[in-house]
Amino acid sequence: MAIINKLVILGGGSAGWMCAAYLSKQHPKLDITVVESSKIGSIGVGEGSTPHLKTFMDTLGVSEQQWMPQCDASYKAGIYFNNWNGDERRYFHPFYSQMDEKTAEVYCVNANARRRGNGDWQAPDDYFLTGHIAKHNLSPKVHTPMLKEQTYGYHFDATKLAAVLKAYAQEKAVKHIDGEFSQAQLSECGNIVGITLIDGRQVNGDFFIDASGFNALLIEQTLKTPFNSFANELLNDSAVAVATPVTTDGVISCATQSTALSAGWSWQIPLTSRTGNGYVYSSKHITGEQAQSELADQLNIDAQNSAFRHLKMKVGCMQSAWQKNVMAIGLAHSFIEPIEATSLMVTQHSIKLFSQALVKLQNNEQPLALTEHVNQQLHQLVYGIKDYVVAHYATSQRTNSSYWLAATQLTHSSNALKSLLIAWLNGDDFDVYLSKHAQQQVYFRPSWYCLLGGMDFKSERCQQVFDPASTAINNAAKAYLNELCDQHCEPHAKQLHTMKNQYSTSAKVG
Repeated sequence: MAIINKLVILGGGSAGWMCAAYLSKQHPKLDITVVESSKIGSIGVGEGSTPHLKTFMDTLGVSEQQWMPQCDASYKAGIYFNNWNGDERRYFHPFYSQMDEKTAEVYCVNANARRRGNGDWQAPDDYFLTGHIAKHNLSPKVHTPMLKEQTYGYHFDATKLAAVLKAYAQEKAVKHIDGEFSQAQLSECGNIVGITLIDGRQVNGDFFIDASGFNALLIEQTLKTPFNSFANELLNDSAVAVATPVTTDGVISCATQSTALSAGWSWQIPLTSRTGNGYVYSSKHITGEQAQSELADQLNIDAQNSAFRHLKMKVGCMQSAWQKNVMAIGLAHSFIEPIEATSLMVTQHSIKLFSQALVKLQNNEQPLALTEHVNQQLHQLVYGIKDYVVAHYATSQRTNSSYWLAATQLTHSSNALKSLLIAWLNGDDFDVYLSKHAQQQVYFRPSWYCLLGGMDFKSERCQQVFDPASTAINNAAKAYLNELCDQHCEPHAKQLHTMKNQYSTSAKVG
C-alpha cells in the first residue's frame, strides 16, 4: 500500500465528522474530503457517551464551554438500571475514578460476601462517588479541585455534535461535497480508486473511510466483506424514539436511565433542551405499534400527539473493519445496542487506530501487518463489549414474558462469558479470574462487580464463609463520599445554566 495522501470519507454524521476532525488535527498535510448527502436525515435521538469523548474533544482542543451549549449537552455520571430483575430494584453503573479506590473495595467485599451466601444485597451506588453525585442531581464536573481527577461522560444531541465537528474540520481545510453515492470503481487488485455520485461527479482517493451507516456502502456492498450478526445472542433489532420536554422543577439529572420493559428496555437521556426517550426491543416478540404504546404508557404521554420515530438496528460487526483500501467506522463497522453507550467509544478507537497506522505507513511499516493489527484490536473491543452487554440479560431473573425467557439464555454466548459467570456463581476468587483473563476483558474489575453485584447474580448452592464489611466500615465509606460531594460538587442544573449564560455572552461579544 502506497503512502496515503488523499483520503475520502463517505458519510458525515457523528462518525464521519469525528474522523475528519481528528485526522485534520493529527495529520494537517492529509488531503481530506467528506462526501455526504443532505437528503439523508440523521437519527438525532439524543445520545450518551463514556468518558472517552472528553479525551477526544480535549485532543481536538475544543473546550466544554465551546461545544456543550451548542449541543444541548449535559454531564453524565453513569447509568441507572431499573427493574432489570423484575423486582423494582435498581442499581447504578458508575464511571469509576481513582477517588473510588478505597470505597469501591468495600463494595467488592460486600458483593463477594453476598454471592457466597452472606449479607444483604446492596447496590453499588453508595460506594462510588458518581453514585452519590447522581443521587443528589449534582454535576460530576467538580467546581473545586480534588486530589485525583473525576471521570465523567456526556449526554448530547448527536446531530448538533456532528455540526460542531464539521465546522471544526472545515476550518482545517477539510473539503465537503454534498452528494449521494451511486457506485465505486475498483482497480484490478480490488482496491477502490474512486466513487461516482448520482449526479455523475467523480471523487477519487488513495484511501476511503466508510462512514455510511448501516448501509455500509463500501466495506460491505462494494467489497463484499462478510457481516457477523449477533442476533443469536442479542435479540433486540428495533427501536422507537420520542422526545419529551425537560422537567419544570429546574432539576437536570446527570444519569441515563435504562428500564427493563416487556420485550427489551427503555432509555431516558436528559439534555438541556429536552429528554431523549426510546425503547429498544425485539420485533420477534412485539410489534412496533405495541412498543410505541408501551413506551407512551411508561412516559405517561399521549401516543396520538407525539412524534415517534421507528428505527431498525443491524446488530453485529464486519468480519474486518479494514479491507483493501477501505476502513469502516461507526455503524458501517459495528453496532451493539446502546445499553452502555459504547458506539462513539468504538468509533473513536477506530479513528485513533487508523491515525496511528498512517504514521506507521509513513515509517515504511508493512501494510498487511498494520491491517491485521487494527482488525484484531477492533475485533477484541467489539466482542468484549458484546459479552458485557449480553451479561445484562444472562444475569436477569425476569421470567414474565417469552422475550425474557429467551434473552436470559446463554446457548450461543461465548465461552469466555460463560466461564466468567460460572466463576462468579461458584464463589471462586473472582479477582484472580479477572487478572488471569485480563487480556480478554474490555471492561475493568469495578464494572464487572457493579453489574454482577447490582443484578444480585448468585446461586443458592454457593455457601461459603466470607464476611461482608462491618457496619462501621460501610458507614465510613458512604460518609466519605458524601463529604466529597459537599466539598467539590454543585447542582448539575446550576452549572449548566452558568455555562450556557457564559457561552451566550461570549457569542454576543464575538
